[in-house]
Amino acid sequence: MTFQTTRWSLIVRARQRDAEGVRALDELLSSYWQPVYGFFRRLGADRDAAADLTQGLFADLLSRGDLETAAPERGRFRGFLRSCARHWWANERQRAVAQKRGGGRQPVTVDAAEMEAWLDRLPVDELDAESVYERRWAQTVIDRALSRLEREERAAQREHAFRHLRLILDGGAPPESWAILAVRLRTTEGALKVAAHRLKARFRDCLTAEVRETLPDGCDPGDELRELLLALQARARRGIPGDSR
Repeated sequence: MTFQTTRWSLIVRARQRDAEGVRALDELLSSYWQPVYGFFRRLGADRDAAADLTQGLFADLLSRGDLETAAPERGRFRGFLRSCARHWWANERQRAVAQKRGGGRQPVTVDAAEMEAWLDRLPVDELDAESVYERRWAQTVIDRALSRLEREERAAQREHAFRHLRLILDGGAPPESWAILAVRLRTTEGALKVAAHRLKARFRDCLTAEVRETLPDGCDPGDELRELLLALQARARRGIPGDSR
């Protein structure tokens, strides 16, 4: 399959002071602000402070040139961003972070309603910021993979079937029996099961592609996929909410 530009490549492009660099940075930040926001919330920041910290961190990464220190050979973008968030929290928690937004520029719009609902459903003893970051990162990667797959299915004019088969991607059963669903979709039961198998395979491909985008070029995504799975397994054991869509 063909993989899109990696997140590391976006970082390199985001260093440019042109329109392409701005677009690259916007894509980068809009993709990965939620794990950072959850991280700050679990460290004790309230909603407004977490939003300010998140926006301030990303603005600071750009305005102070910290992106210049981010290089693919240094490892995973997930770890790089988590380390930056930890340092930003330590440096900024005593300051008026609302005034530290890169000269008034808000590099990402923090619409925290969905994240707050997700955090509210966490077990009361689930207070570890690192774990929240990892689990929300895992969910973000999955959400992006699902969106990628949905775009593919829509382009192939299979969106109607995708809506009915979406639940099987979470490991669940279809909303109706295979026989009834086949009638509803005007196909045979056998053909529908083949389509479901193909959809699962494509979802795995999309998930691998999303993981690969956060790694250095040419890096095997196997380890990152295993860590993603571990985060999801921990979520399931403790009743951590998943995709709310």
